[in-house]
Amino acid sequence: MELRPWTLPNLLTFARLVALPFLINAILEGQHMDAFVIFFAMAVSDFVDGFLARHFGMASPLGALLDPIADKLFLVSTFIVFALKSTPSNLHIPLWLVLLTVGRDVLIIAAALVMALGLGIKSFPPTFLGKANTFAEISTVVAILMNNIDRMPAWVAGVCFTVTPLLTIASGVHYVFRASASIGPASHGLPAGAAVAPPGPAPAEGAPAPQAPPPGGPPGRSPS
Repeated sequence: MELRPWTLPNLLTFARLVALPFLINAILEGQHMDAFVIFFAMAVSDFVDGFLARHFGMASPLGALLDPIADKLFLVSTFIVFALKSTPSNLHIPLWLVLLTVGRDVLIIAAALVMALGLGIKSFPPTFLGKANTFAEISTVVAILMNNIDRMPAWVAGVCFTVTPLLTIASGVHYVFRASASIGPASHGLPAGAAVAPPGPAPAEGAPAPQAPPPGGPPGRSPS
C-alpha cells in the first residue's frame, strides 16, 4: 500500500503538527492574540487539507491516519493546558471534563485496536454523535481563546462545559454499542452488520432422532 506522504493535504497536516507547540507556548505565556492567530491558521489549514483530499483526488492512506491524530493531539493538548490553574487564562476547563474526554478517547482507541488486531475489523467510521462531540470540544477551546481576547462572553464557554460532557458520554456509549454489534458477526466469520442465525429448536424429549437417508438415495429409488 502506497502511503503517498508528499501530497499537499499531508504537508498541511505536518504544518499543523509543527504549529501545535507554538500554540501551547503562546497559551502558557499568556500571549492570547498570538494563540488565537495560530489556532485560526491551524483551523483553516485543517479545512483546506480536507477539501483538497476529498475534491481533488489528494487523499492518501498516510493522510487518513495523520489527520485525526493531529486533530486529537490539538484537542487533548489544549484541554490539558486550559485545565491548569497556572495557565494565564480568564477561564479554565474543569479537570473532570478533561479526564472524561481523554478517557473516552482511550476507550475508543483501545476498542479499535482490539477489533483491528483481533478480528480484522479495520473500518470504524465516525458517527454523527462523534462528530458532534468533536465540534463541541473545538467550540470549548474557541470560546476560551476568544474570551481571552475579549471577543466572546464567558457564558458561551459555560454552555460548552455543559454540552461537551453530555456528548462525550453519549458518543462513547454509542461507540460501545457499535463495537458490540460488529464484534458479534465478526467472531462468527461474518461481515460486520450481518445477523447471526439463532440455533434451531431442540427436538422434543422422546422424539425419534431424524434418520439419515440410506446410501443410494431415498427408499424405493435405485441409484442411477
